Amino acid sequence: MEYFKIEGLGFIVSIENRDRVLPFEQVVNFRDMGGYPAADGRKVKYGVFYRSGELHKMTTVDHELFKTLGIKTVFDYRDDKEAEAKPDPQLENVHNERIPAKGDVGFKMPTSSLKEMDNRAFLQTVNADVFTELYAHLPLDNPSYKRLMDIIQDPENLGLLHHCAVGKDRTGVGGALILLVLGVDEDVVMQDYLITNDCMKPVQDAMIPMLSQHLNSEQLQHFGDIMSAKERYLQATFDAIKNRYGNYSTFFEKEFGLTEGKRKAIQEYCLE
Repeated sequence: MEYFKIEGLGFIVSIENRDRVLPFEQVVNFRDMGGYPAADGRKVKYGVFYRSGELHKMTTVDHELFKTLGIKTVFDYRDDKEAEAKPDPQLENVHNERIPAKGDVGFKMPTSSLKEMDNRAFLQTVNADVFTELYAHLPLDNPSYKRLMDIIQDPENLGLLHHCAVGKDRTGVGGALILLVLGVDEDVVMQDYLITNDCMKPVQDAMIPMLSQHLNSEQLQHFGDIMSAKERYLQATFDAIKNRYGNYSTFFEKEFGLTEGKRKAIQEYCLE
């Protein structure tokens, strides 16, 4: 596989993903979700769905790049305290909406802030098993994703950017649901999810030397677990859906009211 360096961002991605990862200066993990093949032979259009981390540190250059993307709606999965501390900017001709996705799971979500992640108590208790359980919890009975599925049924709401703190967990599940609605295969959905590891590598590489000065090996392992996109996490989402509903068609219809006809309508304007 050939790789392509994203200038200024400190990491490389595969050639096939170079049009997907966008060179924002102060927004991590900003990606176009277009280009993926759907089951009917069409592909997801570029410029319709985007995913990212938090937006509060956008630079002037970032604002100018954002204006070129055709984004009409920004959907934020973060909790109240997260959004109050790091509010989304008010962008011209963009509708902002926020419905927390995490629910009451008893811990804060990871961020790209060294100060916030340098927390021994947090890193002692939150690990890969906890995150696997979170991913199984997220897609079911979740008002945030119910609203997301409402939004994408109206073409006037698109392009859509959906985001959380680092664009990995809550956004990862939201991104999976969008691609599954469009008829993208599970394996391809997983590939999209795992691109986060390339995008977050510079953040982790910058934080680990400082964290390693006063965290023990177990805590550092937990840091790696919660800052990484792991196949087992998103697989827990897939499994939870199929364990309750048997298949994705039933899931989308029962959970979100997305009948086959409604899914085909979404596909009609999101695929080419």
